[in-house]
Amino acid sequence: MSYFETPTEEPSEPGRFFQVDALPAITMLEGLTLRPAVGTNVMVSFVRYEPHVEAPLHAHVEEQIFIALEGEFEMELGGEVRTMRPGDGALIPSWVRHRVTAGAQGGFQIDIFNPPRQGLLDRLED
Repeated sequence: MSYFETPTEEPSEPGRFFQVDALPAITMLEGLTLRPAVGTNVMVSFVRYEPHVEAPLHAHVEEQIFIALEGEFEMELGGEVRTMRPGDGALIPSWVRHRVTAGAQGGFQIDIFNPPRQGLLDRLED
């Protein structure tokens, strides 16, 4: 099987383009705004932090990939703490406790969830 294989089945749905700034903005807490793009089996969330804002320690069933794009973050992942800078990422399996705190300049990062994060889907319906 080739990475660039020729399709052998019909698509389950059409592809979609989007503009990040046009995605719905969800304020999770003061200074923490998410803009999710939702597919059937995956979600990507574009996350903006104001300076020193913290996403508190939590865990969830969905697998997550965190990627820092702008600014610095202090990230606690399974009890280990690291400074995350642009280009740094973390793989967060189901139920691993984690938190993120933005640095003095704030920050911008991407979260990818599989399956789509139910807590965020619930907020989209509000």
